[in-house]
Amino acid sequence: MTILKIIFLVITVLHGLIFLMGFVKGFKLAEIKDVKSDISQTGGLLWLLTTFLFLITAVLFLLNIEPVWWILAIVSVVYSQILTFMYWQDAKFGTIANVLIIAGIILFVFVKI
Repeated sequence: MTILKIIFLVITVLHGLIFLMGFVKGFKLAEIKDVKSDISQTGGLLWLLTTFLFLITAVLFLLNIEPVWWILAIVSVVYSQILTFMYWQDAKFGTIANVLIIAGIILFVFVKI
């Protein structure tokens, strides 16, 4: 596995795990000081779903299951970006991770590096 693939995998996993904060905040499982927005339980479930989407994407990428991994990666980024827009104050930097993930898709699927 190349260093770029490892970096892509790490970004995808970490980005997905960050969404757990929204789930925890939405269900009031712990106080998350870094998330200022009020998140409902429904919103918390959407954050949890996005976590699962990114983690499943990472596993499929690791197993090189095409085209499923990159289609799911696109779906994950779309969900992520919607939540980022909804909670912009707290989540705006998630856009950077989403752009990096889209760049990885382009490099690994279309450029074939």
